[in-house]
Amino acid sequence: MTGSNVAVLAFECPLSERARTWLRLEELFGRTRVYSARRDSIDHRSALLSLFDIVDTASRSDLKTDLLQELDRQRSLWSTQLDNPEVAREALAEFLADMDAVIHDLHGQIGKIGQHLRESEWLQAVRQRATSPGGACSFELPMLHSWLQRGEFERRDALKHWLDPLAPLEEAVLLVLRLLRESGQTTAETAHQGNFHRALTSSRPPLLARIEVDTGHAVVPEVSANKYTVNVRFLEHPGQFQNGGRATVTSRSIPFRVALCAL
Repeated sequence: MTGSNVAVLAFECPLSERARTWLRLEELFGRTRVYSARRDSIDHRSALLSLFDIVDTASRSDLKTDLLQELDRQRSLWSTQLDNPEVAREALAEFLADMDAVIHDLHGQIGKIGQHLRESEWLQAVRQRATSPGGACSFELPMLHSWLQRGEFERRDALKHWLDPLAPLEEAVLLVLRLLRESGQTTAETAHQGNFHRALTSSRPPLLARIEVDTGHAVVPEVSANKYTVNVRFLEHPGQFQNGGRATVTSRSIPFRVALCAL
């Protein structure tokens, strides 16, 4: 909410495949933890299926290496600020210690991400069936059906057992995204006739565009970028979403706020 009580809708638009993967993992981890904390078996079923989505998303061979390289680079950059008299040294030292812990835990994650889930025959059966529509029904997977009939706390313990080995990856993704988000400087802009362009002058290309727009404008942003410019255009729907139809670029001028985030 803004000071004038106008509702604001925030969008995060990844501008690279790296940022896209990090955002997907952040959402999947959050979804899994929400479902795991609930009591009903249907929520625990959703948590289990979200776990498989995490493993599939994290299957890119260079994900762990990429995260470690970025965290090491960020640690080196922040360490140079320890002697800066304008920086709160104690707070920075604590932040660097937290970063060291994340790097250490990720280094300690041996083997393929999610290997412990792959080693369970019945979990693999659930994972394979879940890829087809309705494939995880009780009659298709009696072992899953049996597990879902167990007590709430037993199911929660099992989900914790499966999720805990993925915690180093989650911590690393959340830290990198925190650093990425905090890197952006937010400015107020206007998209004339729904279009906005900004030339890029930095040697570091943005990985993420964060956009805020008042909900009253009833538009959503579409963002694209290359090494020279970032382009934003705002789309509006011709009617209510349930009525169908194609979204088109608005002809109105849309005020919005944008932050281009780079590491």
